[in-house]
Amino acid sequence: DVLQDIHKVWFVTDHPDTDQNRNNPKATVVPYSNFAPQYLTQRGLQTGAPDSPNAAFQIVHDNGHMRVGCSTFSTGSFTVSSRPTTECFHVLEGAFFLTNANGSAQRCVAGDTVCLPKQWSGSWDVIAPVKKIWVEVK
Repeated sequence: DVLQDIHKVWFVTDHPDTDQNRNNPKATVVPYSNFAPQYLTQRGLQTGAPDSPNAAFQIVHDNGHMRVGCSTFSTGSFTVSSRPTTECFHVLEGAFFLTNANGSAQRCVAGDTVCLPKQWSGSWDVIAPVKKIWVEVK
């Protein structure tokens, strides 16, 4: 059930262009408690705009092809212009609207899984503080 507590986050990587022995473990399990606020790096305002949310994050894996981590956002709005990567994420807490460049919008809440393709442009309007676990792929 998506409303039950998550006790660990796991991911599997397998990419022929990475060093399997050092930088690219086949499977990794990270306790969810590692994503508590005191373990996240504060990034400050997302875009520097006055109504932009404060953001924090933690990256648990980065092999040059894929990154895995957790991010939080306070309430506020920010714009994304031509994402450099594909990002898929699962919303753990909060609520926000994603608005595509064409004006179509979708409300997202805890339990939702979202995939934003490379080159996606649009805006986030965070209406309740958000916590998400994510994967970015180049």
